Amino acid sequence: MLLDLKEILERLEKLYEIGIYNIPFYQNKIGDKSTFSSYEKFLTLPFSYKQEIRDSSVFDRTSTKISDIYGIFSSGGTTGNKTYYVFNKNDKHVHETFIKTFFTEMGVNDSDLGGVFAPVDTGIMAHTMMWQFTTMVIGYINCPIPTPENIMAYISSLPITIIATRPSVVTAAVTDTRMATIAQTSNVRILALGGGILTEKRRKFLEEKWGAECYNLLGMSEVFGPLACECKEKNGLHYLSEYLFVEIIDPATKIPVPDGCIGVPVYTTLWDKGFPLLRYWSNDLAYIDFSPCKCGSNNPRIYVLGRLDDCYIISNRYVLPKDIEEVLFTYEFYGEFFIITNDNKIELYVESDKKEIDLNLIDKLTNMFEKKVEIIVVPPSSLHYDGHAKRIITKDEFESLGLNL
Repeated sequence: MLLDLKEILERLEKLYEIGIYNIPFYQNKIGDKSTFSSYEKFLTLPFSYKQEIRDSSVFDRTSTKISDIYGIFSSGGTTGNKTYYVFNKNDKHVHETFIKTFFTEMGVNDSDLGGVFAPVDTGIMAHTMMWQFTTMVIGYINCPIPTPENIMAYISSLPITIIATRPSVVTAAVTDTRMATIAQTSNVRILALGGGILTEKRRKFLEEKWGAECYNLLGMSEVFGPLACECKEKNGLHYLSEYLFVEIIDPATKIPVPDGCIGVPVYTTLWDKGFPLLRYWSNDLAYIDFSPCKCGSNNPRIYVLGRLDDCYIISNRYVLPKDIEEVLFTYEFYGEFFIITNDNKIELYVESDKKEIDLNLIDKLTNMFEKKVEIIVVPPSSLHYDGHAKRIITKDEFESLGLNL
């Protein structure tokens, strides 16, 4: 169901009336319910930012009674200290609605067996991966230490048909020919991937190596995962607009951009949520397509391109990790990478067994950055990339990683 602005504002006014915003986190942000009387007034609401969440207490951000708490879960803590969130019973119900919509479209059924290949200490990400399978009433198994060897041992011993993890995890598992053969002959038929951008080159690589359908999912600790997911068309991630209002905001002017233009997604939740979001600044870069999808759904599709703080800006043009990955995969560099930005040149550290570097690769990257690019090939697994951290960093940030290359 696609809500119009009038319906969205009516829902927000009702939520205001039941008191879910009557919490310390919003006490200086909202005037009265007239804030929701028009979109023009709604736009006067200040954005909410991640740092504000980090600086507040978990119970400053909820009006949920103890008896209505479903659980308290943490973010992964990949970009700072862990942050805790109250999830109420409504959140679990809404999450189940999202999952049933998305996973039914992917063709998940009661003959499937799930595998969660993610460290349990990734907080809400790991929990929602498990909830995906319980919602669909199918069994699953956890692999909390998802090394390539452990993954292959699990899928060889068990009839796992769906893997939930990050793109980098299932990529690392099949860069070795022997392990790729195990993956090809396994029962795995669906890769449900979140926690990182899935490029089309990586998707093609994974579908070939695994012999499985590869779907991109989007999650956020502040909401849950997935809040958006690809359909069988694999062209943008659908989200349920009756529960989420997503504005795309120009990062410079801080005003909404026209439909189809790139900006920062700002999220407002439309149900009685444990931690309600009002204009939450995601710091991602994305655009939305409201046109009907070939799959038949009228739910909007969001295209997330990367993070605003993980890009290189040249003449008002964004160079994002996904752009670099597409080029690297073209030249069969499938390992993890970091881009080190310097004044005079760009250094690209990439994991690979390859000894020779195609000059065309250097030319393409140099044109992309409009600056000389030096490629440094390092042994596989030596960069210790966690699957979620920034890839475009400064020399000081790179050295702080403590890598002995």
